Amino acid sequence: MNKSKTIQANSVKNIVLEMETNNRIDYDISYRGGTYGARCWDVVSALFPTLSDDKSAEVYNLLPNRVGVWVNYLGGGLRGGICRSDYSKELPAKYAKRIDAFTRECKNRYLEIENGEGLNEEEDAEGNTNWEALGTNRSRAAGIKSAY
Repeated sequence: MNKSKTIQANSVKNIVLEMETNNRIDYDISYRGGTYGARCWDVVSALFPTLSDDKSAEVYNLLPNRVGVWVNYLGGGLRGGICRSDYSKELPAKYAKRIDAFTRECKNRYLEIENGEGLNEEEDAEGNTNWEALGTNRSRAAGIKSAY
């Protein structure tokens, strides 16, 4: 990764963490799946602070209401893969790249929280197998996102 991409990635990571600190990120992460993201207007204003109101509205209208990641509950204690929100194909590339960076950071943060909760530990402190984590990790490795 070149220096400018590293700086941009770090700044998007900082934006995500700042939004979380300021309660502009909503998340619900549990053994039954969850979400991590923000309202699209908050995302547009955080990622593109110098845009005019008209241009911000144009970008806003090409995004879903919520921008971030989500995980389906597959049943039986299994969670699916972490999926990122999408956007209209009409979104110009210069904005799409920054939105993609934002959703990548949301995914990274989701995993940090999920791992911090111990949801992906395949063994508990006593050495017993955590079958839900084992199954979730395998289903994610296989690319399973949804049970239906």
